[in-house]
Amino acid sequence: MSAPRVSAVMTCYNAAWCIERGLDSLMAQTRPPDEILVTDDGSTDDTVARIRSRYGDAVKVVELPHRGLTPSRLAALDLAEGPWIALMDADDTWLPEKLERQLAFLERHPDVRWLMTDGLYVSEHEVLRESWLADYFDEVREMAGDLFPLLVERCFPLVSSSLFHIEAYRTVGGFDASVPFSQDYDLWLRMAARFPGGVLADRLIRYYSSPNQLSRRIEERNRDDLRLMRTVARGDLRRDRTLQRTAAARAAALEFDLGVTCLRSGRVREGRVRLMRVAAERGPMRRRGLALLGAMVPQWTLGRLIRSPWLKTTVHRSRRTKPTMTARVEPEVRP
Repeated sequence: MSAPRVSAVMTCYNAAWCIERGLDSLMAQTRPPDEILVTDDGSTDDTVARIRSRYGDAVKVVELPHRGLTPSRLAALDLAEGPWIALMDADDTWLPEKLERQLAFLERHPDVRWLMTDGLYVSEHEVLRESWLADYFDEVREMAGDLFPLLVERCFPLVSSSLFHIEAYRTVGGFDASVPFSQDYDLWLRMAARFPGGVLADRLIRYYSSPNQLSRRIEERNRDDLRLMRTVARGDLRRDRTLQRTAAARAAALEFDLGVTCLRSGRVREGRVRLMRVAAERGPMRRRGLALLGAMVPQWTLGRLIRSPWLKTTVHRSRRTKPTMTARVEPEVRP
């Protein structure tokens, strides 16, 4: 059987400071990608010039007008030859055996249509966490099968560690440009609901901490995650009462956090509306009681409530504990 063809796809914007580091890591793979495609999202620095000067025809560069990450990534995926796609953020790097080990995993699990790996979380100067997945799971181990239940609990995949089949991506509709901050989570949920996935416990990428990371925009990401959890809770992705209840519980916790954030930032009306929703839904009585208090107390007492240690403790307790890293093996494609 011939080895699968892999396209490494990267999108960048004003990435002159890191683009060579990232592309060098692709070139250093023990099993190099068959195609390296970079879409430049209208950079105003010398990103494109650096790529063409250093790599020539080895990297296909497509220059686009500046429209944002998702439109640029959509354009790249339309052009990639595939059929396997390995995504890469410009400021991350792959370890040399990343692609080789992922393809070996696919040989062992031929039904898997999307997978990711563990990674090191690093800054420019030090390792911040030895294992990204250890922050999400008590036990990090290899698994293959139905990962949808785990993804409903948490969004744990790293974009730069992902590898997926283009037909699975197209079947679920690809990236959704209307989800600006959690578009990766949205895609993983939709793929996991339909196709078997995989996780390698090997730390095969370096995920760099950066001030501009979308993941640091907590409120915006929470708003997107709330929308996604409501979708799962309705059963739009899969009819499973247990998972729908889990998603509803996560939605309530996100709504609570957003309500508190709104109150703290002076958006009292929005905060009260969100907290009233939490108070009316099923969930921990402590959280519901505090939500009702925040929604009903007079304006002049809000400042004291927001500064209360009780509030901080309740917000912390509203977050779910780490799930167990297990997966039901269900290799068939779901209808």
